[in-house]
Amino acid sequence: MTSHSLGKIIGEIGSEDRLLTAVIALILVAVAGLLTGPLGGNANPLLWNVVDRVIGGVARKSYNVARTPSSLKFRGGFFTFFYVMAAVAIGCAAHMIVRSYALYGFTEPILLSLTLGGGAVWFSLNRLYHALGGAKKLEKGSYRPIALSTRSNLNTTDDYGITRVGIGFMAQNFDKALVAPLFWYLVGGLPLAYLYAGIAAARWGLAKDGFAKGLGDIALWLERVFGFVPHLFSGLFMALAALFTPGAQLSRAVPGFFSRTGQAPYHEGGLPVTATAFALKISIGGPVEDLDGSVIKKAWVGPKDASAKVDKAQLRRAIYLSVMAYVLLAAAMIGGIVLWRFLGVI
Repeated sequence: MTSHSLGKIIGEIGSEDRLLTAVIALILVAVAGLLTGPLGGNANPLLWNVVDRVIGGVARKSYNVARTPSSLKFRGGFFTFFYVMAAVAIGCAAHMIVRSYALYGFTEPILLSLTLGGGAVWFSLNRLYHALGGAKKLEKGSYRPIALSTRSNLNTTDDYGITRVGIGFMAQNFDKALVAPLFWYLVGGLPLAYLYAGIAAARWGLAKDGFAKGLGDIALWLERVFGFVPHLFSGLFMALAALFTPGAQLSRAVPGFFSRTGQAPYHEGGLPVTATAFALKISIGGPVEDLDGSVIKKAWVGPKDASAKVDKAQLRRAIYLSVMAYVLLAAAMIGGIVLWRFLGVI
């Protein structure tokens, strides 16, 4: 590689063109998700779903708690490799499509949006919000997208538990399906965004948020390596969103990051989940059964005096918090575009 080529690659990191593409992709995924809802009932990024449909079913059939952790770890590493390679192959194809068919600059934002979550998450939480508060137990259709998106059997929990899972999903999705892929896109374009999305899809499909007894260890490790820096930004944006959310407080969210108790471990959502729980003064997490019938004993996250009876009003504030974090992320990237143009002028 020549010094000129290397300089060009470095010069494109966080460039004005990439920032503009990222903003357009953000708008696309927000509008499309709100209009169509989660495709196939799953609110995670489309790329996750495509890769998981090809590999996930076979991979999860290999999960047998009677096997040793080392055996499960080997199998998990094997399938994680195929998740990542499938995503990278699609990413390389996407890169070639952009080079051949620019479509006035819209091809790249459309292909980037396949790695992102957004409007479909709000659609799913809004459906749950409108179903809550009645005299009867929630109907399955009102929480089906959240159940599929989190791989949780929500038939076994009450309305409060379903709402807690929904809010936790919102915070995790903001991190793994929005901030992280955009971060890697700004660093290395579509190939790196797709690479990260493949890792995140493997984590989602195999790791059970760290409770897979080895099957998801490699996926979790890779995601933590690639996701650690964007994870910090996700927590920051979610905390700052409390400034613009009625009923939420930044003065609770920030101390939550340093609390000795009530924090979400990284593999259970980490800083964005912690910021959400403390900002809204709610308790989320706790045991939930997954689609395979295993009980996932997640940590309780939130202030000591918070209640786990998360109701309709608190869900509304959580949705508002999510939207504000989304807006702040878009505003930060638009600010980057303005800065580039200002530097170009001077």
